[in-house]
Amino acid sequence: MVKLKPLLFTDLPFLLEVRNHDSTRINLENDSIFNLEQCEKWFTNLKPSWYTINVDNTPVGYFRTEENCIGADIHIDYRRKGYAYQAYKEYLKDKTYANLWVFDDNFAKNLYINLGFIKTGDFKYIRDRLYIKMEYKK
Repeated sequence: MVKLKPLLFTDLPFLLEVRNHDSTRINLENDSIFNLEQCEKWFTNLKPSWYTINVDNTPVGYFRTEENCIGADIHIDYRRKGYAYQAYKEYLKDKTYANLWVFDDNFAKNLYINLGFIKTGDFKYIRDRLYIKMEYKK
């Protein structure tokens, strides 16, 4: 069972391990690689309301939140096990609205459709790929 725990300063090396992996960055709007010093500065200055995704007290990914815009990234060793789906369900259980952006060719788009997200019609092109906005309404 997945548990969302507030992201702590001590979780930042794990966050970077997931975030900086090529297979994660290819599906992020900002595909830059960040070092620990940059990440610590970001965390200290912005104090984000992000979460680690944990299974049996082991971090398997992280969950991003910025107002109503959300997203999750799973460590390569834990993908395709349903953890992202469970994390979204856990986060959305008390929410009436959320949105996210996803590349149209990202297989995760099907996950969002299964969770009840629908395309808004908003889109942009990032690195020559179609990037679409989807929203969830309870």
